[in-house]
Amino acid sequence: MKTRIPSRFAIHDLLCFALAFPPAACAQGVPPLVIIDGVGDATARRTDPGADGSFDPAAHPPIDLREVRLGAWAPLAPAADLFTGSFSASGDFVRLDLIVMGVVNPPGSAQPDEFNPFEFGDRPVFGFVEIDMDQDVQTGGELSSPCYHYLGNTARFGGKTARPDFQDRVALDASACDDGFFTPPLVKRHGEEFHLAFRENEGNPAEISHLIGNDNAVFEAGETWNISGQFFHRAHGYEPFSLVDGGDDAGQYMPHCTLQFRHDPSEDVTCISLVFPLTNTGAGLMAGQPPEPLDHTAANQSSVLEALTDLQVSATVLAMLPPPAPPEQAIIDGWQFLDPSDYLDPTQWAVTVLFGNSYVEPDPSGEYFVWTDAYPNVVRGDVNGDGLADLQDQQRIQAYILHHDEDDGQLDGAAVIPEFGQNFSIFDIDQNGVCDSLDALLVGTPGDFDADGDVDLRDYSKLMSCFSGANASFADAACALTDYNLDGDIDLDDASMGLTGPVD
Repeated sequence: MKTRIPSRFAIHDLLCFALAFPPAACAQGVPPLVIIDGVGDATARRTDPGADGSFDPAAHPPIDLREVRLGAWAPLAPAADLFTGSFSASGDFVRLDLIVMGVVNPPGSAQPDEFNPFEFGDRPVFGFVEIDMDQDVQTGGELSSPCYHYLGNTARFGGKTARPDFQDRVALDASACDDGFFTPPLVKRHGEEFHLAFRENEGNPAEISHLIGNDNAVFEAGETWNISGQFFHRAHGYEPFSLVDGGDDAGQYMPHCTLQFRHDPSEDVTCISLVFPLTNTGAGLMAGQPPEPLDHTAANQSSVLEALTDLQVSATVLAMLPPPAPPEQAIIDGWQFLDPSDYLDPTQWAVTVLFGNSYVEPDPSGEYFVWTDAYPNVVRGDVNGDGLADLQDQQRIQAYILHHDEDDGQLDGAAVIPEFGQNFSIFDIDQNGVCDSLDALLVGTPGDFDADGDVDLRDYSKLMSCFSGANASFADAACALTDYNLDGDIDLDDASMGLTGPVD
């Protein structure tokens, strides 16, 4: 149940005074911020109990992020075309480009009761791009669904992000998503002000314009689509404390926006772009009308500045109310002392990305997504988040195994993760549902089990020493590798691809 600000309408006069004198609006950006993600690092991470949900990576290849571009943007004719223009420090819009490998189409619905994820093509993108505009993890976040966001899932990729401000916030297993607001890890406190949501469109149905293509409702190679809908959301953690009205829920700031999906056949990449007003000057240019004053609704002209100004005013009003304040109010309190116009340079925003695609059939557990890529990347085997996979990480994995070995009633040198898939552990480096000596061996270069800098027959011998009994075989060794061929499992084919290199 949401906590609402008391005496909401009693503060109307104070609110009107604050909006009559909004902070000056000017984006001091430089074109653009470019973030490079590793190509070919997409790996399927199921989220259903049992990790056996129907997923076909051959028919629906994993989403692989290549690049992010972010900057202030000046469209040539904003009322007609937001996406033709240039990055400019004086632009009144923000442009966010997400470059993904291959043909990637908009998502349909992955919910079990309305299951149609492949409505627009075989490779829908699901997930979230979270944007921390003030670069402060103390402000902003998601209170109700952190398990679907970056901090709730990045450990599934075999390590802990090395970002210093996230060290106490990464979910090491699924239990973190159910903990209290101040209970470590603080997974609900990402720090985001906005996120771009790739899932079935919330609110009104999306409107699609086929700019280039055959108009058959399937996104294909060489096509360009513009899609209008409610995809760009201010962080939902602000909603109980915001003065915003006009949405489906009080405090909700989910303006209509336009996304563009454009496939480039020459590079075989899809560029997914958002262009959105930074200021109400930009909102007026987009509407072909004079700019409207800043207010507390996303139902008319809306902008990043308007949304941030609401946070500043709301936080100021909250500070005047008598205690006690709910603990979750800490998400907005810091905005009382900030000038929203200081945070309109997109090149200074911090970005995280979590992408995936869908199961082939609806999952009865209600789990919708198979995560495949995340940014910032993690170092495989780096469980302490120092950016290295080394002896300290091996010792932590071994300590975890020792502590949880008998949780399944057997003392066998292995810690079994219950309901694996939905649950997970950062110490399960190969993400197969069991933490054992093989996970410790995977710390460092994949396949380099003797840590000599190459992958050869001596690594195979080292690996085989972990097995006992007459049934140990090359196929057993494969389970310690990774899903090199991205077919959704780890088997002899992956071993053949992983154990390559000079034979000493």
